[in-house]
Amino acid sequence: MWPEDENGIIRRRSALGVGFTDTDLKLALRRGELTLVDRGVCVRTALLPEHGTADAVYRLKVVAAAQDSDTPLSNESAAAIHGLDLLHPDQRTVHFATSKSGGGRRMATRHIHSGLPHDAVVEVDGVAVSTIARTAVDVAAGGTFEQALAVLDSARRVGVSTDEIGDELGRHRIRGCAVVTAALRYCDPRSANAGESWGRAQMITAGLPVPELQTRFDLRDGSVAFTDYEWDRRLVGEFDGLRKYGRDLRPGQSVEGAVVAEKLREDALRDQVADVARWTVAELRDDAMVPMLRRRMVRVGLSVPR
Repeated sequence: MWPEDENGIIRRRSALGVGFTDTDLKLALRRGELTLVDRGVCVRTALLPEHGTADAVYRLKVVAAAQDSDTPLSNESAAAIHGLDLLHPDQRTVHFATSKSGGGRRMATRHIHSGLPHDAVVEVDGVAVSTIARTAVDVAAGGTFEQALAVLDSARRVGVSTDEIGDELGRHRIRGCAVVTAALRYCDPRSANAGESWGRAQMITAGLPVPELQTRFDLRDGSVAFTDYEWDRRLVGEFDGLRKYGRDLRPGQSVEGAVVAEKLREDALRDQVADVARWTVAELRDDAMVPMLRRRMVRVGLSVPR
């Protein structure tokens, strides 16, 4: 029986203290019984989710680091504790922040930020972290417009208002504040995940019409569909993220069943709109979504700037 704490974290020193050896740990890692979280920190692989393993491992890495520090977590690390959905987060580094106005420093796997006010710190599951509003601002300020929109959308989904985010942004001058301000103008809690935010950010940057999100359609079989994106009830856009065929599967639903259900849903939507456009992560990554969407918009008669 491995010596686990309340988070399922197994520390090398704890394992050695109850009779395990380094060889035992290495063999367990090699067999896949344990998964390495950070230097000297493991977790039983069986405790990790089937989907979203990297996020779960990073959260445990962050928790373990916080247990060894009296400095609050911030930025991407605080976002992991709050459960914010980030776009392309760097999960190699654990972020902390002090209240000092200067003196931040970077190390190989740690980044100590400065200027975190005491009243912008809360405790979540026994871990001191920056508030959601402050965390969202810090992450947004350090990223691209796409990353900023994703984290602000996520903060809005968990109940943070645009006023709270704006107030936090106004409390301090930070590099990247223009990106945060731009993303704040467009952030929307109806965006379901970071992938949908990514697509919308590309649309905004390209000057395409901003879509309505989560539009309701009553389908011919009596069911209801809420679309990812919609324009004038002429064109529907759907992001085929891996989550749709992974962690978002309904209980008992197979991947094959999800694909068939999605095809039937699209056929029913085509009864009510002129076209349904779909894209994947690969098309977002390759900048192929915007040209495709522009052609579809022109085809269905939407006004599209050149």
